[in-house]
Formats: sequence, structure tokens, C-alpha cells
Amino acid sequence: MTYNGCVAMDTDNKATKRACKIGEWLQTNIIKWSNIDEISCLLVELKFLQDTLPEQFRSALESEYHALSEWVKTKDTVSTLTELEKLQIYESGIDQKNFLKTIKTRHKYLKDLYLINFLASRSDSPKINSIRSFYFFLCLKMVELTDYDSRIETTLDECRFLTSNIREFLVPFLPDITEFESLNDLQSHLIESQDNDHYTRWLNSTLDTFESEIKKYGNKLLSRSTSFSSSNAKNELNERIAKYIYEYILPIENYFKNDSGIIRVTSTTYQVANGSLHYDDTTGNTISDLVNLTKDVNSTEAFEDEERQDNEKEFFEQITVNTPSNYYLDLVRAEGQSNSRRKSAMNLVTSVNIAHEDDISTLVKYLGCKLKELDLGELDRGRCIDEKFKFDLSHQSALYLLMILLTGNENIFESDNLEDGFNGYRYKLQFAPKRSYTDESWDKKLCANNESILFLYMPIVLIELHREMTYVLDDDLMISIHAQATNDIKAFNKKYKVRLSFNKIRNYFTSYLSQNGVDQALIEVITESPVHHLSALPYYNVSQYDLYRCQFKFTNHLLGLIDDKNIKDSKERIDVFFKITNEDTVPHLNDQKMGSLLAIREKLLTPIIEELKKNILEKIGKISFLKVGDFVELHNFFTDYLYIWLSIASGYRPVNEPFGRLSDIDTRTGLYFISDKEVQQDTIGRFIYLPAILCQQIDEYIKFIKGNASLFNKLGNDIGLIYTNILDGNIGLVCYLKLDEATSTVTRLKLDNTFLKKRISAYISLPLNWPRHYIRSLQNEHIGKYSFDPSLNKDSIGYDVVSAWMGHSDELGYSFYDRFSGLKRSELRAFAQTINELTKDIGFKLIKLEH
Repeated sequence: MTYNGCVAMDTDNKATKRACKIGEWLQTNIIKWSNIDEISCLLVELKFLQDTLPEQFRSALESEYHALSEWVKTKDTVSTLTELEKLQIYESGIDQKNFLKTIKTRHKYLKDLYLINFLASRSDSPKINSIRSFYFFLCLKMVELTDYDSRIETTLDECRFLTSNIREFLVPFLPDITEFESLNDLQSHLIESQDNDHYTRWLNSTLDTFESEIKKYGNKLLSRSTSFSSSNAKNELNERIAKYIYEYILPIENYFKNDSGIIRVTSTTYQVANGSLHYDDTTGNTISDLVNLTKDVNSTEAFEDEERQDNEKEFFEQITVNTPSNYYLDLVRAEGQSNSRRKSAMNLVTSVNIAHEDDISTLVKYLGCKLKELDLGELDRGRCIDEKFKFDLSHQSALYLLMILLTGNENIFESDNLEDGFNGYRYKLQFAPKRSYTDESWDKKLCANNESILFLYMPIVLIELHREMTYVLDDDLMISIHAQATNDIKAFNKKYKVRLSFNKIRNYFTSYLSQNGVDQALIEVITESPVHHLSALPYYNVSQYDLYRCQFKFTNHLLGLIDDKNIKDSKERIDVFFKITNEDTVPHLNDQKMGSLLAIREKLLTPIIEELKKNILEKIGKISFLKVGDFVELHNFFTDYLYIWLSIASGYRPVNEPFGRLSDIDTRTGLYFISDKEVQQDTIGRFIYLPAILCQQIDEYIKFIKGNASLFNKLGNDIGLIYTNILDGNIGLVCYLKLDEATSTVTRLKLDNTFLKKRISAYISLPLNWPRHYIRSLQNEHIGKYSFDPSLNKDSIGYDVVSAWMGHSDELGYSFYDRFSGLKRSELRAFAQTINELTKDIGFKLIKLEH
């Protein structure tokens, strides 16, 4: 009973908070600007809006309705109006002209009084008054949600305009909301009505006065540069009315979204840093010039003091991080370092910031021999004869450095994610980008078969060794181990005349895999260190096999260093500390994946594509007998086919104009220009190559619309004009049509996220950007396609190629395909050929549209 009481109390508190927000808004926009007489008039109008709200919507807007009723009761206690005056206002509305004239004597700018303006502008039309009431209560809903000030003001203004010559022309195109049973029905009707042929409907209803009415409203319907008699007048008028209707869709969308709005944040101009020392007010970081790249102010960590730079003329900025920095501000500062860092990335072998193979070879021998001093047999015997396993701090230090070397993870020694396994010491790895969680609307059978955890493997001998050495591990002991490791590296450097550090030991794993062509995104996942947050990571899906083969390749490399002539004479073999389990002992190696669920399985796309082809071919078979409605249906089916094919082939998620225009595609060479939405410094787009078979299909489509453009133009049908605009590059390649049954005319549908999502979900119910996830996570037999390793994957492709294809930028904000990247156009062509074969395997075939 107590629990139910708490729930009821919580519900009451929420209702009270909502009522308070509405009360505050009404207080601010009515009471603040009005005197007692004016307030009394406005309260009567509020009661009229309450009574005018259609019954079927009152349950959906119950809390707002109740909050308004209670607020009106509290303010209606003192009134100077007689009952007769109140009745006259209730029946006829406020005398708008005189009412606003009186207020204007006190308030010069009536625009600030948008709610009072709205309340004073009642119409004689029941249809308009129903619209006013309904959208007023939607505005109260947005008041509750907060941060919709601009949308509320716009909505009330649009409703007020309906009562004047500003928008009176729009009333016939808006529905009578009393005829709809629910908000969903009303929203669907408004969305569909955007694509009606408003021009022809208006023309048919007012044939004699049509031109004069259009000219009456001036540039509200047609721009000054558009002549009424021109061919563009119809399209422009339809677009203008569709935009006005859209203003009535947005408040309903906000109602269903049921979330707060956004607050615009103005940009700030930052002061240019002068001098050698600068304190950043935004991030709290201290920035100073640094001549020696790895100089450290902490004397206990000074492994790399006075280390030379590649170029003494180049200097870096050292940033002492006091508070977490902003990623985009870091990009700006990183530009000053771009030349040196890009040179370093292109020449990893000779970089002074990466350990040389000879140094690591010596380190491997040192660590192996140090750990071999331990009597590993005691790990088994100690439990029986009550003897403790003997080790000291230097052995703990050696194990600490070994685990860092094997995984590239500095925190793994003290991690809680380590667990025993029959085939090795396992580290539980988690990688969960935003799209790793499904939504109820997704078609889950298409999604990747993901696991929440995958494993990194270490030698089996480390299980008992690490357990004994960390049995009583606490912060103080960890500090001691780290300090011992620091001293051991100093002594090691001095003895063997090398220059190693924690960073070099940790980064050797990363640098070795990079030099061997492993996908950078895969390396970032393994090391759990996406420092620069690679653009690929949100789209990435990784398999257990990919993780294992990277580790296997690296440990084999270390074992190769052990077999070097300088090491193989050692009496005791030390490879036990570097050898991980064999492939055949790792369970589910080829089944388990992790990351984005939208890296869908292409075999499951085949039935979808086959069904779509079947529908198109059936329509083509009846082409001689097609009516206009059937022709529109054929066009839209084929557009679905082309849209999905272009999505998979380009890995591109269209925004406003899907896949650009015909002028952006050279079907002879396959060169395709994409207007890019990625934030890049010097580019407005990028080039990729379309697969050959897709280019052939686009050529077929061009032949089809050329022939039918001529035919429909002769018949005076609007399809002819739409097809001509596609051919001339005036409108987008992807274009959906709609037959307006009322006028028997064909219009071009407005393409936005809502429409495209609804249309494509009939085949593939996933977020619209699923092709980007799919392309970025392509695999061959459970091996990532973008790790260039011919020994394991003959068809592998460098990760820089797919990054250029995706339009991603590197950690410094530079394009992967520019004049300095070293990437060849032929590599993009080769990738297009790979996708060509992939789309064929999925089921895409050339469809001849002409019967």
C-alpha cells in the first residue's frame, strides 16, 4: 500500500510541476502585459478555447486542459466585466482592433505580445477556431516540455495569420480537425497533404479568379522572379503551401517526441594565444612551447629527457591538462603539430617516438629471463605443502611490463576484467557504440549476431602468476610496482644502451600492427584507447577472430625475436611467457562479434532484393496496359530498388537530396561526386567510384526517363516535366511520385527523413544510415576486410581506402584522400570492383525497364 501511495504522490508531484510551468508561462505572457480589464477579456477567450477543443483530443491533452482550467479559476476572482459583457466576448470574441490599439499605447512592439495577439484574433469560421484551440493546447504541451519558445511563438503566429489575409489562402488546404479521431490520424493526413497538387486543386475551385487571387498574395506564394505564366509557377506554389502546412506538423511531432527542445548556443571568439605561456579560460589547460618532444616536468618519469626531435626547427605545444578538454578545440591546436605528426605516421619505422625492434628484442629477453627466475613449479606445489610462492617487487615489475607489452594496455595489470580460462588468461573486452543496442522498430533478424563481451588472450602461465602477485594488490602496492618499473627501465636503458619508456613499450603493440596493415579502428578497440575518437568507431563491428589473429600475429612476432641468434643460446626457454593458445582451442572463434548491430548480414538481404525485383518485373510486363497510377507505382518500386542499391554501393547516408543529381555521376567511368556533410577543412565533397553494374542500371534508367519524358510531355502530363528536370539536373536522381486522385495530376513527393524512413522500412526496417555501418564493417570469412594482410586475407583493403570512401577525416581533421595522403585513385577503383561483386552476390541484377 505504501508503494502505491508513493506512486500516486509522485504522479501528483509531476502534475503539479507541469501546472506550474503552464501557470508561469501564462503569467509572463498575459498578466505581465495587461491591466485588470484586459486580463478579464483574455480569460474569457481562454475559456472559449477550452470549450472549442474537440472532444476526441481532450484525453491526449488532459493534463494541459486541467492545468489551464485551474489557472483560469485563480485569476477570475476579480473582474470588472459584467456577465453580459463576458457573454458578448465569449460569443463574438474580443474587439481586436480597439483592444490592440489600447495595448499599443503602453507597449510599442506588439510582436513581443504574441500570446495576447493570438487570443485577440478569433475567427468567424468554426474550422479555424478548432485549429486555433487545438494548437494552443499543443503549445501548452511544449511549455511543459520546455525549451520550445521559438516554436510556440511561431505556431501561435501561424494560427493567428489564418484569421487575416496573411494566410487565409491556406485554410482550404488545412483539414477540419474535428473529422479526425486521433493525433496520429491528423499527423498522417497533414504529411500526405504536403505532396498534393495544391496548384491544380486551387485552379479547379476558382477557375475564373485564380490568377488574380495568386497575384493578390504577392511573394507569399510566388517569388518576384517567378512569372505566373512560367512553368516553374506550379512547382513553386506547391512547395510554398507544403512549407506552410509543415508548420502545423512540427507541434504534433514535438508532442509525440515528448522531450525538451534545444537551446541555441552562440559561438564564441577565443583570444589568440601570445607568448610562450598561455592559460586557456575555456578548458583550464596551461599551454607552453616545448622544444624537446617528450620532456616531462615530473622527475620520476623522465625516461625521455633531452630526446631529439625529427626536425629541430619544428616545435610542439605542451598542454598541461587541468580539466577535460573539448575535442574540437584540441583539433584546432593540433593543426600546429600536423606536419611533424603526419610525417611520423608515414614513417613509423624510423620515428624516434616508437621503440625499435632491436630494443624490444632485448626487452623480451630481459623480461623472460627475469620471470624465469621464479620457480613456476611452486605455483602447483605450494597449495599442498603450505609453502608461499616466492617473488619480489622486481618480478612484479617484470610481469607488469610484460602485460603492457602483450596488450598495449597500461591498466590491464590491475584490471577487474581478467578471468581464468582453460585455454589462457582472458581479458573481457567491451565495445558498445551507440548502435550496439537495438530499438523496438528494428528488424532484428537483419542485425549482426552480437555478444556483449569478447576476449583478449594472454599466455596460460600468467593465470597463477598474476593471481599470486596481485593477491593483496592495493593502491599503495600499485604505486610501488609502477615506481619499481620506472627504475627498472632506467637501469635497462643504461645497461643495454637503449632508450625505452612506458609509452614506447605500450605503443609497440599498436605500431607493429599499424605497420602490418591492421585496421586502425580494430587497433583502437583492442587497446581501448580511442584517444582521438576515430570517425570509424561508431560504425564498427569486430569479430572474435579479428581480435585473436591480431594477438596471434603479434605474439608470433615476439617469439620470432626470441629465436634471434642473440637469444636462442639461452639455456632456459622463455617462450612460455609469450605464447598464446592455438586457434583450435578458442570456442566460437568464427561466430562471435561485437560493436554496431547495423553491420548486417548480406545473405539476409537477398530475399528482400528478390521480392523487390519481382514486383518491378511484374509491372514492366504490363507496361502496354498501364494507367497513370500503375506507372507511378512502377516508378516508385524501381526508385526503391535504386535507392537501396546506391546506399549499399556508396556507403552514403543521404540527407536532403538523396544521392545528388545525374550531373554528379559519370556512368562511363563510374566517378561519383558526393556532397559531403562531414566537417572537413578544405573540401565540400568527395569522389568515389560506383560499381560497373550499377552504372549500367543508371544508364538504363536514363533511357527509360528520356523516352517517357517525351511521351508524357506530348500528353501534357506532369511526369514529362519531372523527368525532364531529372535529365537536366534540376532535381535529384532519386525522386518519388504521387498521383493526386482529386485532380488526376502527378506531383513529386518531398523527400525527408520521415518519408524515406517510412518508405524503406517496408523492406529494411533499420535506421537510414545502416549502409555506412555495413560498408565500414565488411568481413571476409569473419576476417575484417580493411586489415591489409595478404597472408590471411587475399582480398583485403587498407583502412585508409574505406576511410576515404566513407568521407572520414583523421584525428587531425584532414581528409584521407587529398594531395598529401598518398592514396591513389586506382585504390578507390579497386574497392568499387569489390563492391560490384558484393552487390551481385546479394542479388542486384540489371533490370531492363523498356519492355
